[in-house]
Amino acid sequence: MPALLRNCLAALFFAAICLPMSSHAKPWETLNAQQKEALAPLSGTWDSLSEQQQTNFLGYAQHYPKLNAQQQQRLHSRLEAWSKLTPEQRKRAREKYKAYKKLPAEKREAVKKMVRDRQAAASGVPPTPP
Repeated sequence: MPALLRNCLAALFFAAICLPMSSHAKPWETLNAQQKEALAPLSGTWDSLSEQQQTNFLGYAQHYPKLNAQQQQRLHSRLEAWSKLTPEQRKRAREKYKAYKKLPAEKREAVKKMVRDRQAAASGVPPTPP
């Protein structure tokens, strides 16, 4: 679960920094090929997203061609994980992200290290030294 939370936080961060492309909700069918490729993990839930969510995710599509193959794959896996969350889980992830952003930089680094260490422990990899 920590990996999923970290991925969701990263997706939220990405969404927060993306500039809105449109102020109108768009049905999936109206997206162009590039947008559909970038947002493919959201295809099943796209039409149920709010206008603001769609606008934020369209920001991903705008930056998607500039990403290398590994970054594109990571974006898709994070979008897929996000799309599988329940509305309540998404709400909690957003709340945690807002709280995280209010932390001083050194505490944010401590949280990142804690998450990395938990992920390493869950995967059987030894934690990184301080």
